[in-house]
Amino acid sequence: MEQFLQRYMYSWRLNGWLVHDIFLEVIFGLGLFLLLFIAIKRKRLIISISLLVIYIVVSNALMIVFGLAGRSFPIKSDSSIYTDESQKIAVQMVQGSENNGTSNGITHLISHYLIVAVNLETGEKQWTKSASYKETLIGNFMGGLLIHHRDGEYGQLSLLDIETGKEILSEKEFRQQHQPLIDILSNGAQQLIALQNELYLEGVDGHFYHYDGKILNKDDKAENYIAARFFIESDLPGYFATHHQPLDNYEEIQDFSHQVLSEPAIRTYQNLEPKVMDVDLANGTALLSYRRTQRESADHLLVLYDMKKHQLLWEEKIGAINSYQQQPKVRTVEKGYIIQTGDQLLVLDKHSRDRIVQYHLRWNRPIDEM
Repeated sequence: MEQFLQRYMYSWRLNGWLVHDIFLEVIFGLGLFLLLFIAIKRKRLIISISLLVIYIVVSNALMIVFGLAGRSFPIKSDSSIYTDESQKIAVQMVQGSENNGTSNGITHLISHYLIVAVNLETGEKQWTKSASYKETLIGNFMGGLLIHHRDGEYGQLSLLDIETGKEILSEKEFRQQHQPLIDILSNGAQQLIALQNELYLEGVDGHFYHYDGKILNKDDKAENYIAARFFIESDLPGYFATHHQPLDNYEEIQDFSHQVLSEPAIRTYQNLEPKVMDVDLANGTALLSYRRTQRESADHLLVLYDMKKHQLLWEEKIGAINSYQQQPKVRTVEKGYIIQTGDQLLVLDKHSRDRIVQYHLRWNRPIDEM
């Protein structure tokens, strides 16, 4: 009951999710209209009071049923976690799923998309921006956050300021300033990867390219980078943004990840779906996640494994993850680990493993405030 009341109270606040905010603004607008009517029709006191009571009852019922206060709204990651250069702001695109009923045994879900930026120093919301399934975060490029837009047979790009969420370059401006890139751009974002502020891609002509923001060149290495992007769960762009190693080391990273999963101590967790989230070649360590039990609702654990000593250095519970996501998203930064587990975004201190940030993605506010 306490959790429901908490959700109910926070459902009456604008939280960045477009449908929720529009719904809430309509209710507020009707309330304001009703107050103006009461102020004008002062003599019709009984009618005014009756309308006010009806409004309060109906609006509360609508918020409970449709305003996400009483409805399941599981959230999963729709992108990797990106940061600004100072690693003070974390940005991620997330997807919320709303149950729209069941017919013929099939559950129908309505998906909502949101780009969320969290200030890692304060734990507060930096900004939010509504998105759609046609948009994909590519990563850090040309001093901003690159976004791919699927537009029918074509692909378009835009650039966001990570600090403010405002567009540095709109789709139109990007097309005008970087026409050679747009001309060979595919409508599929999987053909693009941003590594160390450089863009590698497969063009619609079947050739592979490298783009530094000014010059577009054919580059066969792009094929290898694109093919290797998914061999660690935290993915290649986040790895190279953190560890600053030569890009050609990706094969060494891949081999190291496979060796970690082959370790006898890790194989004991085989039925619990262990995943390599990050590796540190210099220290010979790997960051992994796995479920405590085989149940989908079980808590996930984050562990640091030492390949030199062949033992676990530490283990930390990071909470349950809904079945829509299944695996956490993890980004290693200089001072800690940014972890997205379903509804929550956490930041663990690298040394003490204290939770220095706990942020609720559904309501877009620190959990401590809730």
